[in-house]
Parts: sequence; C-alpha cells; structure tokens
Amino acid sequence: MDRLLAMEAFVRTVDTGSMSRAAAQLGIATASVTTLIRKLEAHLGVTLLHRSTRYVRPTEEGAAYYERCRCILEQVTEAEAALTREHGLRGVLRVETPIAVGHLILSPALAEFSRRHPNLRVITSLNNEVDNLVKRGVDVAIRMEAVESGDLVARLVYRARYALCASPGFLADHGTPEHPRAIDPKRCLGFSGSPSGDLRLWHFWRGEERHEITPEGNLFFNSTDALMQAAAHGAGLIYVLDVLAERYCRRGELVRLLPEWETDAQTFYAVYLRMGFTPPKVRAFVDFLAGHFAAPADPAPVPIRAR
Repeated sequence: MDRLLAMEAFVRTVDTGSMSRAAAQLGIATASVTTLIRKLEAHLGVTLLHRSTRYVRPTEEGAAYYERCRCILEQVTEAEAALTREHGLRGVLRVETPIAVGHLILSPALAEFSRRHPNLRVITSLNNEVDNLVKRGVDVAIRMEAVESGDLVARLVYRARYALCASPGFLADHGTPEHPRAIDPKRCLGFSGSPSGDLRLWHFWRGEERHEITPEGNLFFNSTDALMQAAAHGAGLIYVLDVLAERYCRRGELVRLLPEWETDAQTFYAVYLRMGFTPPKVRAFVDFLAGHFAAPADPAPVPIRAR
C-alpha cells in the first residue's frame, strides 16, 4: 500500500464527502480510493469512515486521524515547494472563473502566465455557478458574489465600476447624453443574470444628485459579452463593468460616457482554500491575477468564513 496516497485519498474523501469526487481529484478510479482507504483502516486497526448510500463522514477516530494527515500532507507539499523554487512550477492548476471574465480577461492573460510557467498545466472552467471548490477540485476561483461554505481565503484583485457605453455609430444616430436625465430607457439594453429574470438597474450619482434607470430596450441578455457585442453593433446603450468593456473601448468599438458620474461597484476576489501552507502554484497564480487586474496597493489575503 502506498501509505501517502492512501492518506491523501482519505483526506480528500473527508473534504469532498465523496469517494468518487476524491477519485476525480486524484485522477484514479473510485474503486482504487475505496481499496486504499480499506487497506489504511486495516493497517491502523480502526474504522475511519461512516459510509452510507447518502453520505461519507469520519468516525471519531477518523476525525482525529484526518487532522494529523492534513498536517503531514501540508509538510510534504512544503517540501515539494522547496524544489519548485529551484526548478519551476509543475503539475496541474485548476481554475474557475465567471464566463465573461474568462472570455474577456483571463483567457488572453493566461498566454503570459503559461509563458512564465511552461511546465504547469492550467485547466480553466468558465461558468457562473457558485459551488463548493473542494468537491470539484478547484485550486483558485475568481468570484464576484458570494462563495460557498467553508474556510477560504479571499484576496482582493480588483474593484471595478460600472460604465455607460455605446458605439460611435449609435451616438452619431441618436446623440450623446450629457446627463443621466438625457438617457432614454427605451434605448437601453438590459442584463438579466438571475433565473427570476430580475433586471440590473442603472445607478448614477454625483454629490447629492442621484438617478436610477430601468432598461426598457428590446434586447436583454444574461451574458455581458453578448450585451457588449450587441452594443458594439449599434443596438443601444449598455451599463457594464469597466474592466470588461475596456477592450471594446480600446478598439474604438464602444465609447465610455458620463465618466464623471459615480456608478455601482463590483469587487473581484481570487478565492482559494485556507491551509497552513499555500501551494506555490496557487500563490503564483493569485499574485499574477493581482498584477494583471491592476489591484490596489497591498491586496493582502483575508481569511473569511465564506457565505
């Protein structure tokens, strides 16, 4: 029996609550995880897990052994990190990001990250679901909203602001609004990202003056990328995050309007598991994100109890 692999299979099973998920993270068959844990129990002479068709959870002895195994595995990771510092990052990094962020920001940036770390394989999943990182074997996730339960570290990488934008062609045909009062709601394209169909409202304020706009145009999307593409083709005004619209504006496909007005904010975090020792590949990627997003000074890691 490979005792270290058996310990890792046991720890991942407890973390994920599933032998099949642990197997997926380790890249081995579920039957192999079952065999490893049974051999480990036989070697120790104790039952480590309560098993049923609905759940897997540690026994009292298993919970105590789990904590010791985690410490051992973290020490092994730290020892491997010493070699990594000499020979570069290796292995696999699993990343998860919202779809629009992945398309417009992360995918182009990963070309540079891969050049810096040619021996590290980065597997990126683009989705808008907020679910348990451990169960899916995700090392780092970019989050804009609430994150799943569990002890996590959330590192601030960017504070974005919403921007009012439209294409040069649209502005030539319909004029450029100089004040939020001049915005025609019927020429505003809407975003609805929730199953209930709730629309994102547009907010502008300057000093004591405040304005709220409800989009009433004839095009609505649940994708920011689709929203910006429609606007770039002259379909109407949009209210999107500046960090996402920046590329369209740089190419001249969209023009940012009313920049002197304050708008709603959105914070981006790099979220990863809180451990005694952060794996070098995770630390390197989070540092890269902070630099690429142009984060504010001293974006220190903040331990949080995830919602």
